[in-house]
Amino acid sequence: MLALTHATVVSGGRVEPDRTVLVDGDRIAAVVPAASDEALDGARVVDVGGRIVTPGLIDLHVHGAAGHAFDDADGDAVTAVLRHLAAAGVTSIQLSLVSAPVDVLTARIASLSGLVAGTTADAARLLGVHLEGPFLAAAQCGAHDPAVLLPPSPREVDVLLEHAATLRMITLAPELPGAVEATRRLAAAGVVVAAGHSDATAAQLGPAVDAGLRHVTHLWSGQSTTRREGPWRIPGLLEGALAAPDLTAEVIADGRHLPPELLEIARRCVGDRLVVVSDGTPGTGMPPGHRYRLATVECVVADGVGMVAGADAFGGSTSTLPQMLSHLHDDLGWPLAEVVAAATSRPAAVAGLTGRRGSVAAGMDADLAIFDPGFRAWATVLRGRWLPAPPSGGPL
Repeated sequence: MLALTHATVVSGGRVEPDRTVLVDGDRIAAVVPAASDEALDGARVVDVGGRIVTPGLIDLHVHGAAGHAFDDADGDAVTAVLRHLAAAGVTSIQLSLVSAPVDVLTARIASLSGLVAGTTADAARLLGVHLEGPFLAAAQCGAHDPAVLLPPSPREVDVLLEHAATLRMITLAPELPGAVEATRRLAAAGVVVAAGHSDATAAQLGPAVDAGLRHVTHLWSGQSTTRREGPWRIPGLLEGALAAPDLTAEVIADGRHLPPELLEIARRCVGDRLVVVSDGTPGTGMPPGHRYRLATVECVVADGVGMVAGADAFGGSTSTLPQMLSHLHDDLGWPLAEVVAAATSRPAAVAGLTGRRGSVAAGMDADLAIFDPGFRAWATVLRGRWLPAPPSGGPL
């Protein structure tokens, strides 16, 4: 038994000081008011000194870190990234791959299936693979190679469905020919279908939602917005997503991709369906000037963000999920319980993990993050195992 005492537990929309979190094996046994030493006899007691204890953070959209891209990193490099993320308090991730030919992507999914089945005890859990492409709009390609983008065909969907056990999410442009039928088939197989890198109108989003699309990839980034046709204003994907009553949606809250005003608009429109993602890249944790690739696209770390080399476009972020929570809470003043939910219970719901992860409660998986002020990781509990943060904080 592991007992975390004098914990400020942030979970379920509440901030509860001076709690004791009891961990038995790989599950949370109980969360109780401050317990006496006698009541904890036989347990390993760790006094967290009033630090905040949250569910382990869940990142639904991350491409790599510390110089390694998930598109081509070997198993050891992927595991190294997962260890670094776990040390930062991120205990589960959805591994994201950028656009490439479908046969290349499916081969990569197959090579990653073993890690999805189980990572090492000190590495973040791998929930599955998120394909960001290749069924995207060239006009909204961002850091994706437009040469490999294409509409989804039935054959390509057939090939992807062979890997449905590992493929957990796919981002596509709903206006492309064949996209609605692809959405219907993928959603029926349990894959979360998301709209993104799209030039769709709000009207074109609707049929995909009816077919099972239920998530929106990084609001404002790679998305059409209102345009004029004569006197008429035609809302784009962005406005359709913000107005939708049921869609969940992501923001990249690194202080670079979106200014405070846009983050606040997302907060007010999407409410408790808003999820924070890192969109982290191999540039995360690397110094300015470091160059990295997202498949065939070369990017560089500059001014605290990734940029497509030689282009006026972001190349993903170079921030971790805890750094984004610090920006929202410490810089912008969002309530603590709200920002924690955006990286725990809400992504858990998107990934179908409600009831297992995303809250600090009895019976849940024992994945916890313990933070100093500024969301600096002090320790992580992963699968019930105590993992103190490295003294240097590591490369992330």
